Amino acid sequence: MAEAANEESTTAFPEWTEYRKKNGLDPLGMQNSSVNLYQTFLPGISNVTLRIRYYGLYAWLAQRYAKQVGDTDPNNWKRYVRRAEALYALVASHHGGESGVAGTDWATKSLENQIGEHIEFAAAAEPGSENYYLKQAWGAFGAAYRSQLFEIGIFDRSDEHDIPLPSKPLGEGLAQAFEDTLGSTADAYFSIIEQGEVSRKELDNLASVLPSRIAPGSTEQDLYEDILLTRSNAPTAGALSRKLSIQLILKVADLLGREPRAEEIRWVLYAGQDQAGNALDLDDPALEAQRARWWVYQANDLCHIANETLLKFTLDVLGEHPAGLSMARLIGLTAHAILAELEVEPSSWRAFIASAEPAQNAFDEDDTDSEISLANEIIRAGRDDARVCTPSVAAKAVLLLAILHRRIEATGADLKEPLGGFNPDAFRSLLSETRFLDRHLDAPFRTTIERVLEERVIRRHLWVALRKLRHQGDYTFLIETDDGKLRLREKDGPVFTNPRLGPAITFLKDVGLLSDEGLTSKGQEVAQT
Repeated sequence: MAEAANEESTTAFPEWTEYRKKNGLDPLGMQNSSVNLYQTFLPGISNVTLRIRYYGLYAWLAQRYAKQVGDTDPNNWKRYVRRAEALYALVASHHGGESGVAGTDWATKSLENQIGEHIEFAAAAEPGSENYYLKQAWGAFGAAYRSQLFEIGIFDRSDEHDIPLPSKPLGEGLAQAFEDTLGSTADAYFSIIEQGEVSRKELDNLASVLPSRIAPGSTEQDLYEDILLTRSNAPTAGALSRKLSIQLILKVADLLGREPRAEEIRWVLYAGQDQAGNALDLDDPALEAQRARWWVYQANDLCHIANETLLKFTLDVLGEHPAGLSMARLIGLTAHAILAELEVEPSSWRAFIASAEPAQNAFDEDDTDSEISLANEIIRAGRDDARVCTPSVAAKAVLLLAILHRRIEATGADLKEPLGGFNPDAFRSLLSETRFLDRHLDAPFRTTIERVLEERVIRRHLWVALRKLRHQGDYTFLIETDDGKLRLREKDGPVFTNPRLGPAITFLKDVGLLSDEGLTSKGQEVAQT
């Protein structure tokens, strides 16, 4: 018996593929539609661009490098980038209180272990160094900021070499504004980059370069604000979308009377009100249209966490049968457990959504049937063995799908414009799932639930995992098939996507439009414009 138990607990990976375990696997291929959607809301900002002043630092560095060095060898430019970042980390760690600066773990240790008058950082910044400040070859520049600098239009590409150039007028203007703010400190910073070592006294004198030290009222601050709000008629679709999303964040902050959390913003934009029922007053067709896009994004995220909860429940049921189950048996057990949680089994999906009355305020956590309450419940299904998804939680996932369906019918929400362009095979979304349910409105309710479990959950996961194996070499199957039976291999479950709101909030604080207490006077002025 001990041998059998040991054998069951050992996972055997195929010899013909390299096993690479990853988190956030998107097991149903539904998160990618949310990601593709939110990428259009805040272009130029990502989940890893953590402080806006890096944009000015890189613009200034590229301009100074072109003027004083001029070497078009990418490896030499890389060396300057890495040294500039390592020095930035040392300045931040020395002064303390700065978040979102890359390499501060290394910098803190370097300062603690300092021997002699100077801290040498050239070696840690050298590409391929074992004692690196950051492992990524191009540092934070390559891992986070480079693509966004081009997206915003701060950088331009050269026809003659691969070194980025500050654009005209934005990039060059920002580089000059950054230098003007620093004054003589800019010359000192570049000189220390070239020296590759710095003293504590020099670190004292470099405080003005820190991301929190953007001078109020400076041209540099105005240019960052322009990047976020693009006052001059937002010249591109991306800039316009960024501007509208930033304005929505400020409107939410104004409604709440304090700094909003990222998750609060998405819920207020979805519900159109705060938790107390105070309406979000936009009074601007462009902002209303942008809020409608955010509504679709949040509804899409709710849809995929509902389906991922059904996946987790299916995996938990399968895990109770180490010898495996046939597809029909697994679906039967899972569907039966879910239906047993309903007081009355409805005749059809149409009848079920008719009985699923949406809450007056989707953001009201005191209403057990509100979307936020249901989401909070089903997210507890977990993504591993630490939590078990109960039949009650799975039934709430089904209820959430019904409420979303009902909301779409009641509001006439346009799903086709934001979601219709996605390949329906590669990108499952709220649109594809509601269309599936529309085709089964009058089928027996049990049959519809069984088809959702089989087609939209189990077979969908197997298809997605097979695609990842073929095209990426990643073995991500949570379920394996053998001799006509399905067996549990690993578990995964519901997870929200992250639509870049956290960095956007920090950027607004960096440029003086938002504080811990809420909108600043300047932020109030912008929000009410």
